[in-house]
Amino acid sequence: MISVKQQVDVMEERIEHYFQPHVRARYQIQIVNNTFDRTFNFFFLYKRGEENTHSIPIKVVREYDWVYFEQIVRELQHRVNFTLRFTGFKDQIWQSNGERIPRYL
Repeated sequence: MISVKQQVDVMEERIEHYFQPHVRARYQIQIVNNTFDRTFNFFFLYKRGEENTHSIPIKVVREYDWVYFEQIVRELQHRVNFTLRFTGFKDQIWQSNGERIPRYL
């Protein structure tokens, strides 16, 4: 299993590659719970002005382990200053505290 630090290092590197500061831009990280393939998919979303939102895949985490996933999310949240948007996590809870996973973090 790849370490949490290595997973987030790869994501951070890919985000930095696509991130270009712009005055009227919005940036988010979308995290998708892919229940069919049992993976967690991470995307970098950006929207500049009136343009459509662009979605760039940055990582697929194949280890479908909820404790491991939570560690990755916490590390990613600590390193990047973007809104995290969760898709496909309805009624799922964080393993550390039993709270529901929100739509946005």
